Amino acid sequence: MIITSKILSTHPELIHGISTRFADEPPFYNNLSKHVGDDPENISKNRARFFGSLGIAEASLVHANQVHSDGVSIVTKPGLYPNTDALITSQKGLNLVISVADCMPVMIYDKTNGVIANIHSGWRGTQKNIAVKTISIMKTDFHSKPAELLVFMGPAISKPNFEVDRDVADLFPAEYVSPKPDSEGKFIVDTGRMVYQSLLSAGVPAKNIEQFPGCTYDTPNLHSYRRDKTASGRMFAVLGMKIQ
Repeated sequence: MIITSKILSTHPELIHGISTRFADEPPFYNNLSKHVGDDPENISKNRARFFGSLGIAEASLVHANQVHSDGVSIVTKPGLYPNTDALITSQKGLNLVISVADCMPVMIYDKTNGVIANIHSGWRGTQKNIAVKTISIMKTDFHSKPAELLVFMGPAISKPNFEVDRDVADLFPAEYVSPKPDSEGKFIVDTGRMVYQSLLSAGVPAKNIEQFPGCTYDTPNLHSYRRDKTASGRMFAVLGMKIQ
C-alpha cells in the first residue's frame, strides 16, 4: 500500500506517495532506508518496488541528509544534500525524498509558480518552525503566495504517544504541552497541532491543508521508531512534478 493525499491527487502533474510497513516482510518490514541495519538487497528490492509502482526512475531522486534541524535546500539536480531537512525545487522531473518513522513529512505545492517542497518535520524541526522557514524561502525565491499553497501533512506520531522529559517539553509553547497522565515528571507534546498552526500563521488557508488521520505509533502498517526502537524501518515520502 502507498499513502496518497486527496488534495495533491487532484493535480495530475504531480507524482507523490508515502511507503508503508509490510507485516509479512521481517525483520524491517519494507524498510527503504540504508541507515537501520537492513540487508542492502532488501533495501534495493523495496526501493525498486516503491518507486517503480509510482513510475519514478531512481536516477531522478533528491535525498535530504537529514540532521533533525531546520536546514532547507533549494535543489536543481538529483543527489544527496547535506545538513538538510527540507527540499525545494522548481525543476520538473526531480523527485524529492524524505525518510520518516514518527517524524512528519510535509508536502507543499505551489501550482501558480510550479514549485514543490518536501519537509522532514521531526520534533526539533517542528520546534524551529521548519515549515514556516520553508514557506518563507518559497516566497522570497519563487514568489509563492501562502494563500495559494496546497499542503499535505503526512503520517506522524500523535500527542498521546510523544512522551518527553521536561527539558524537551520546555522547548515548546505551553499550549502544545500537557503532563502525561499517570506518569510522574513526563509530558506529551502535540507536534502535529504545532505544525498545523504554524502553517496557518504563515498564511496557508485551512481549506488548503490536508492532515493524515492516523498515528504512526498506533498503526501497525506504518513504521514507528518510538514503538519498534532499533527494529524500526523507515518510510519514504516522495514528491515530484512530471516533465509532461
